[in-house]
Amino acid sequence: MTSRFLLFFLIFSSFLQAQDFSRIKEKTDVYDTVLTAEKLSKLIKRDFSNKEDQVKAVYAWLTKNIRYDLKEFHNPNRETKTTFQYRTLEEKERKIKAINDKIVKETLTRKRAVCEGYARSFAKICSFLNIENEFIQGYVRTSVNTIRRPELQPNHAWNAVKINDKWMYVDATWGAGSENNGRWHRKFNSYYYNIPKEKYFKTHLPEKAVWRLRVGRIDKEQFYEQPIYSNDFLKLDTELIAPKEGILYKNEKGAIQFTLKDVNNKEILFGFLGSSIALKPTILNTKNNKTIVSITPPKNAQQCFLLVDRKVAIHFLIGR
Repeated sequence: MTSRFLLFFLIFSSFLQAQDFSRIKEKTDVYDTVLTAEKLSKLIKRDFSNKEDQVKAVYAWLTKNIRYDLKEFHNPNRETKTTFQYRTLEEKERKIKAINDKIVKETLTRKRAVCEGYARSFAKICSFLNIENEFIQGYVRTSVNTIRRPELQPNHAWNAVKINDKWMYVDATWGAGSENNGRWHRKFNSYYYNIPKEKYFKTHLPEKAVWRLRVGRIDKEQFYEQPIYSNDFLKLDTELIAPKEGILYKNEKGAIQFTLKDVNNKEILFGFLGSSIALKPTILNTKNNKTIVSITPPKNAQQCFLLVDRKVAIHFLIGR
C-alpha cells in the first residue's frame, strides 16, 4: 500500500466514521425519551468512552426526541423574555445560569423547543460530559426574501464543541428536521453535525467576531449577499464558482452565466418562479473540471432555481 493511498484511505475512513451514526443510534435510540441532562450524560458516558462518540450521541438523542416548536417560533411566548436585576457579576452569572437551566429542563420535559432549547440542552449535556463547548448565537438564512436584508438581531442558536483540540460546529435544530408548508417534519440530518468549515458561512454566521474568525473572514453584509443554498446541494461535491451573489443580472443578450465545479454526470437545469417547466442551459465551456453554462430567463422572471439532478440546489433573485 503506497503512502499516498494510505493517506487517502485514512482521510476517507475518518470522514465516513464522522458522518456515520448507525453505530451510535443503535444505543441512543433505545434510551428513554424523557431524561434529565444529567441522566442522559450518564447513559452516554456508560456506553461511549470516546469524546467524539459522546458528542454524536448527544446529537443523535436530541434530534430524535426533541420536536421543533413551530407554535413558539411563530408566536413567541413573551413570558420567556426574562429581565432581572443584579448587584454583582456573580449574582448576574447565577441568575443567567438559572434561566438557562430552566430552558433545558423545559426542553427535555416537554420534548419540544425552538433553537435555543436545542442548543442550551446540547451545551448542558456536553458540560456534564466534561466536553468543552460554547453556545453560539448568530444568523441563518432560509429565504431569498432575506438577500441584502440583514436581520438586526440574531435569529438562531447552535453550538461549538472542542474535540481533539479542534473546534467543530453543530446545529441540532436543523439536524432534527425542517419546516415545509407550515408543518415541521422530523428527518435526521447528519450534515449539521460537524458542519464543513468551507461551507459554514453559506448557512451560519456567528454574532461574535471571535467565532467567525475561527473559521474565516466574512461580515454580515457579505453573508446576506449570498444566494440560498439547499441542504441537498451542500451535501454534494458540486460547487458554485460564480456568481457568488444572490441577485442575478442579465447580460446584454438577456442571459445569465454560471460557473460550476464538479458537475460531471449530473443533470443541471434551471427553474423560474411562476413557470412549471425547467430549462436546460447552454454549455459554453468545460475545462479543468469547471463548467460554464448560460440560461436565458423568461421575460418577467423574478426568481431563479438552480437544480442538480432535479433537486433544488440554489435559489436566486433576478435583478432589474
